[in-house]
Amino acid sequence: MEIDREHCSDPIDAADYFRESVIDDHVKEAQRRAAEIPVGVACECDGCGEFSMRLVDSYCAPCRDKYARFFK
Repeated sequence: MEIDREHCSDPIDAADYFRESVIDDHVKEAQRRAAEIPVGVACECDGCGEFSMRLVDSYCAPCRDKYARFFK
């Protein structure tokens, strides 16, 4: 059964469509933000000298958090 999503006469169908569209919007936003996460590499951190499996801009996560004000 096909539902006309533009003109839902049943309030429950309209509410379901609204809920699905809001969830879809949030999922798309999360996917967009996740795509912006930089790719990391495994190497030695320039900040603390320890090996890390995921360096971004040559720094591990604790050093990026600690020295965040210097990276901007």
